[in-house]
Amino acid sequence: MRSRIVATLAFVVIAFAGADSARAESGRLNLHLDLGAATPFLGPTVSDGTTTTLGGVGWLGLDYQIKPPVALEILGGFGGFNTPQPTSSRSWSPYGTAAVGARFRFLDNQEGYHNEQGGDYLGNFWISAHLGYHFFDGHQFGIDAGLGYEWSLVRPMQIGIFARGAILFGGDEPGADGIVAVGVNFSFELFGNVEGVDTDGDGLSDEREIQRFGTQANNPDTDGDGLPDGLEVTTGTDPLQPDTDGDGLRDGQEDGNADGFVGDGESDPRVEDTDGGGVPDGFEAQDGTDARDAADDDKDGDGVLNHLDQCRGTAEGTEVDERGCAVIRERMTLPGITFDFDSDHIRPESERTLRIALQILSDNPEAEVEIGGHTDNQGARGHNRDLSRRRAEAVKAWLVQHGVAAGRMSTRGYGPDRPVASNDTEEGRSQNRRIEFTHSNFAH
Repeated sequence: MRSRIVATLAFVVIAFAGADSARAESGRLNLHLDLGAATPFLGPTVSDGTTTTLGGVGWLGLDYQIKPPVALEILGGFGGFNTPQPTSSRSWSPYGTAAVGARFRFLDNQEGYHNEQGGDYLGNFWISAHLGYHFFDGHQFGIDAGLGYEWSLVRPMQIGIFARGAILFGGDEPGADGIVAVGVNFSFELFGNVEGVDTDGDGLSDEREIQRFGTQANNPDTDGDGLPDGLEVTTGTDPLQPDTDGDGLRDGQEDGNADGFVGDGESDPRVEDTDGGGVPDGFEAQDGTDARDAADDDKDGDGVLNHLDQCRGTAEGTEVDERGCAVIRERMTLPGITFDFDSDHIRPESERTLRIALQILSDNPEAEVEIGGHTDNQGARGHNRDLSRRRAEAVKAWLVQHGVAAGRMSTRGYGPDRPVASNDTEEGRSQNRRIEFTHSNFAH
């Protein structure tokens, strides 16, 4: 119960720590200043072999984001070139524009500006296009398009690089004019918070998926484990690993209802062993034990955990090795096997020790043993040897009845000939009345 409460509280803390709203670094209303070097690529002022036409152009834009990544934008431009139009009396060509269009921002960062705690340089990639009035070869109508990337330096300012081109129609000379420019741009977030774009609806913005977590922006469950990427990020599982804790279960199998909590019948997808008992959750799921209850991690109570136990269901009191299998030694006394007085009838209270003997032979299927019967020195030696033999055969019969091959066991009655204690006391005589296993590989 305690481990269940700790795991649940951990989920709650992590979830609330990561549940803040995803705010893009651009605002609802933004101001832009683009300054660049330009040259014509269409029209009579295009550079030829003897004349190079260069100029400087600036654009001032204002965009309002309707729904990211789409914004409406108005644009004004100004500048000039060192080569005049053929019909112009000037020694240079002025340029101006007033246009309307749209701006599209992609991967608008949300970690904050570089000067803010936890922020970084990342900004956004943008594309814009406009229709409107241009003044170059006289009064013209034109289309312009630009693209660039902005880095978030100091709130509310971003600095980037851009390229822009425009094709202009009409004017004083026949044919179209065209100009292209490259330079630097400055953007200022004026006001209004904007939520990040979440294409797949997994609770993570596209920008965070691609730039921060490496998940797929168009797939709500990148690793296919049954949990949405957003839930995995906020609750501490890995959205790129279907089995975060490596316990053999997909995260979605452990959090079956995908709510981020360890509920009834569930295990913690962030912890290999939810109950801390030592057995991985994946094995517990296959074994039918409770991943939230450490008490069943050693079902047979032999000291070897279920997933390491090669001999399950060990009888209580059996000495086992590191495999969880019963140990067999050169000579083993089986205390607790008792008989009626002067009889080979096994008493019911011998069942526990007989089960241990059965476990020893079951866990060591290659072993062959001699079952030796022993008595104290009370009574005639010949009678005691026969009694001890019959008692050994009774034990063998019980083991055969419970599945041990008869050929693996031989019997012998030693009577009083091999005492292990003094026959002068009742305690010593009780120790001498015994059944022993002698491993045939060790027998002389």
